[in-house]
Amino acid sequence: MKLLIISGFLGSGKTTLLLGLVRRLTSDNGFKFVILENEVGEISIDGAFLEKQGLQVKELYSGCVCCQLAGDLVITLRDIREALDPDCVILEATGLARVENILATLDKYYRELEGTLIVSLADLERFELYTEEPMPFVLNQLKSADLVVLNKIDSGDGEIAATLKTRLEELNGGAEVIEISALEGSNLDLVAERLRTWMRTTS
Repeated sequence: MKLLIISGFLGSGKTTLLLGLVRRLTSDNGFKFVILENEVGEISIDGAFLEKQGLQVKELYSGCVCCQLAGDLVITLRDIREALDPDCVILEATGLARVENILATLDKYYRELEGTLIVSLADLERFELYTEEPMPFVLNQLKSADLVVLNKIDSGDGEIAATLKTRLEELNGGAEVIEISALEGSNLDLVAERLRTWMRTTS
């Protein structure tokens, strides 16, 4: 069982991206996914929405898996593997998650994973969030990423997108940056292909 972590600031489009990717990866490859939804509040709106799309969803709320719910994350992953045995669990982290803390927890307490991939979303509509003085948790999400996805390119001009892409490459020189519109589906096939290749590799 592999783990795909989708991180990104509040409102960056994580759920829309997740739906678009799962549809592409299940329709032509037959991969089995379980969605693990982490919400800070006591009610998970996204989880209910995902279930309506026919996806298996588990929820961890009233805290973040990078700190308060770290132990619950490990227990939940073990339960998912035993009960459902999916090819991959997709963890949609809270907008404030510190991804490095999640990885540290998994490295210490759950080494059974066959692979972990981090996808971090950047939001073109919040250009200044990444170009001026990024908040520590935003920097952490971007620097921990294996793949950075620049979302909402439909809402800005090409020059702004190019400038932000360069900035993101500076923040994480080891990650590929792909420009998409999760809402319109632009370049989601490219992101899905990267994930498809990762899904097929063995650790």
